[in-house]
Amino acid sequence: MAKKDIGKILTTGSPKQRLLLIAEDIARGKCFQEKLLTDHEFKQISESFKKPKEISLWNKFRKLDETVINAIVNLQGVKFEVLMNYSNLRGYILVWNSIENTELLVNSVLHEIKDQKERKRIAEDGAKGIDLLFSKTEPDQEGYIEIKVDFEKDSYKGKKFDEKPEPTKEYSLFYVMNNVKKEVENSVIKYISWETAIMDFMEDNGFNVKTYKENIKQMTTQVYSRIIGWEKYSGELSTQLPHPRLEEIIKKYAICPNIEDLIVDEAQYNWFRRYFLDGENYPDELRGKANKSLSYE
Repeated sequence: MAKKDIGKILTTGSPKQRLLLIAEDIARGKCFQEKLLTDHEFKQISESFKKPKEISLWNKFRKLDETVINAIVNLQGVKFEVLMNYSNLRGYILVWNSIENTELLVNSVLHEIKDQKERKRIAEDGAKGIDLLFSKTEPDQEGYIEIKVDFEKDSYKGKKFDEKPEPTKEYSLFYVMNNVKKEVENSVIKYISWETAIMDFMEDNGFNVKTYKENIKQMTTQVYSRIIGWEKYSGELSTQLPHPRLEEIIKKYAICPNIEDLIVDEAQYNWFRRYFLDGENYPDELRGKANKSLSYE
């Protein structure tokens, strides 16, 4: 904001314009940006609120500022949850990619063995007891190995010692990755629901502080970043050919959710507005660790 505009608000601005200027100045300080007002200008505006209606508006903005700051702190916590889930999914994708490359490397060596019986014997011996993380290594009929990431395994989980095991996929990489994918989707939906609630709350109350909005926009940009740069794992590859089997394979590789397709969850939105924004007596444990030194005194 230009100094001439600040000077104009200081001298002829309405109470709301002066309050928004103070709120912007405080917000910039909290976001480690250069402040708009000098100490003298801040004091000048603070002492200009004398009429009962002006004091009432002043108190309202104090409460709005505290509420919005607290909500942004909690939104930032959800952003870190989203990024942590991105990192987890990215890690499993890298494991998957390493497994595929390992299979390709081993089979390229086995391919040099022209005697199929000998190749099969070597593949069978080599596959014994060699299972990479959340995978299962098996030889095939032609003397090559297949490292499976989607398979069933007997589990005694929840069983007594004399009971038969049940087959489960929960030890396979594909099962684990899809669980992490769900965690990614749930955390992103929570983020966009809370973010929308904050933006709506600020708009509803005329608390249009640019610095807070820009801070939220920066966090949202991080949330909408790509989980991994390989199109293969996003289901974005196009063969330009009507090949059902190939399309099925490509679809299976779409382990990264399309963040753009996720929408606000009404229950999450309403819960956050109720307990963090609109509620007057919400529990202290829900208030996060917002800085209560608002400098409105």
